[in-house]
Amino acid sequence: VGAGNSEVAIVGDFDASEVTSLLDNMFKNWKSPKPYQRVDMPYFEVKPEKLVINTPDKQNAMFAVAENIQMRDDDPDYPALMMANYILGGNSSSRLLNRIRQKEGLSYTVGSQFQASSQDKTGAFTAFGICNPQNAEKAMTAALEEIDKLLKDGVTQKELDDARKGYFEQFKVGLSNDGRIAEMLGRQAHLGRTMKFTEEQLDKVRKLSVDDVNAAARKYLKPDKLLT
Repeated sequence: VGAGNSEVAIVGDFDASEVTSLLDNMFKNWKSPKPYQRVDMPYFEVKPEKLVINTPDKQNAMFAVAENIQMRDDDPDYPALMMANYILGGNSSSRLLNRIRQKEGLSYTVGSQFQASSQDKTGAFTAFGICNPQNAEKAMTAALEEIDKLLKDGVTQKELDDARKGYFEQFKVGLSNDGRIAEMLGRQAHLGRTMKFTEEQLDKVRKLSVDDVNAAARKYLKPDKLLT
């Protein structure tokens, strides 16, 4: 480990020359002993099966369903699938939360995540929840039913409008945090991107239609491939 292949992002009121000099002095002797080489993370399919890990000494249980998805974050379908996940379980008024926690009271925490690599064509979708062990099977079944319902009936225009509004508000809040901005800039420096990429991604989300979101969900979310 060394600092020979690092990128630095700083946000705030500072003198660039002073910071550069400081960094040079701090890290000049911390050399990387070997050339940098990124470790590839290729996509691979996972055999769908049901796994149970018994923890009888624990008072809580966790359920999860997951699927690997062959996609990068610059894929044309990425914004649409991201919003499909946001509606399903990625926000405080999501379908999974409303059904499993609010309506049926089966889970303390429930949601879903979708992420895709910026460098390898590999991503993952996961739906999950924490609940009383006696409710785990019911909660899992409800989650699978909500996934099936989204794929069969699709999302509504109101759901998309509300999700899009919430997503942009969340992004705006993130921009008020210097640490969050520094993280974005550092990642972009590593990837050879600028805020232009982020701007274009936001514009794609802004232009999404219900058909776009439903088509992406049906293309990539495959109940018969889910690991449970």
